[in-house]
Amino acid sequence: MSIKNIQTSHLVHDLKNPVNIIETGARALLEKQDRYGQLSPGQEKVIKRMLRNALKIRHLADNMLEVDMAHRGVVRISECTLSGILKTALVEVFDLVDPEVSDALDDAPDLETFRRVLRENDIHLDAEESQLTRSIQTDETKMCLIVTNLLSNAFKFKQKHVFLKCHSDGELINIAVRDDGPGIPECYHQQIFDQYFQCVKVDGFPVRGHGLGLAGAQALTEAMGGRLSLCKSPQGAEFVVQVKASLRL
Repeated sequence: MSIKNIQTSHLVHDLKNPVNIIETGARALLEKQDRYGQLSPGQEKVIKRMLRNALKIRHLADNMLEVDMAHRGVVRISECTLSGILKTALVEVFDLVDPEVSDALDDAPDLETFRRVLRENDIHLDAEESQLTRSIQTDETKMCLIVTNLLSNAFKFKQKHVFLKCHSDGELINIAVRDDGPGIPECYHQQIFDQYFQCVKVDGFPVRGHGLGLAGAQALTEAMGGRLSLCKSPQGAEFVVQVKASLRL
């Protein structure tokens, strides 16, 4: 059987088995210290880091499966809100860079507290509460993955600030993510969504990642009939995802 005929779902399943074993072992050491022995603060910190990264691998495996389903046109519509999508994405991103902020966002009891935590960490959210809390019909998993990807890129390249803007244009929802970093050289604007594409280092533009993120985010967006685009920005890089507020199967 050629490699192109091997189903992504089979590969993901095989990848998740050892990850599950690592996760189970790490949780046992943390949660059953009366059985396995008391941990020192340093040991507990290392095991928690192992657990977070095991969960990250599982999340990446799930992403692979979701992109594969997007290429096959599989969409799962549910009722959700933009605030819920943003919260999931921001908690995921901050969990890697600052777990304490991630916990604060996850525990935020209301939008006001959520916005305050973001402002304190140089994330600027421009959106009316009515638009953040309105009910929408979309593929929540795909939307969370798209926004997480765009935020992850913004965090990599920002100098200090990240800007999030959400608004509705009729039946369309627009989510813009911008950083204040060096931006993407215009010569790469037509290639930035190509699978495996990597920028060379030009004018302070560093090479990071594996070149799959934006291609995957675009596939997820297009599976929902939406559009992901790179916009011209006076500073940094700005990506805008546009999808319908109410998808229909």
